[in-house]
Amino acid sequence: MEIIYKRKTNFYETDAQGIIHHSNYPKYFEEFRGVFLDILGLPYHIFRENEKLDIVLLTLEIEYKYPIFFGEEMEIKGKFTLENKYFFHFEYKIYVDKQLRTVGKTKHCCIRRDNGKIVSIPKILIDKIIENGE
Repeated sequence: MEIIYKRKTNFYETDAQGIIHHSNYPKYFEEFRGVFLDILGLPYHIFRENEKLDIVLLTLEIEYKYPIFFGEEMEIKGKFTLENKYFFHFEYKIYVDKQLRTVGKTKHCCIRRDNGKIVSIPKILIDKIIENGE
């Protein structure tokens, strides 16, 4: 399942040269994942409360191809992929004016909030993904 999230850059996200600081990209990816869950109709806070689970980040990869500057609008195209019954990935491509600027990937799993143990991806999440075109 692929979605698109648009976002304008802010001055506070830049370094001294007016370039978006590299430390912001993981935040953009996290914002994207929140939007992804919202689109599924399963906002993260509801997922946490109803399922008593957290979605945790296991790995993060980022390749900076070209800088993004203050005031530019970025379009983050992301794709969700199931790896197996425990792990899943998001792949991200950030564009500005149709130019690919950044590529990233994150790997995740779900853990129980009461004991921190890894659990199978909940059926409700898989069902929502299938329902929305995975």
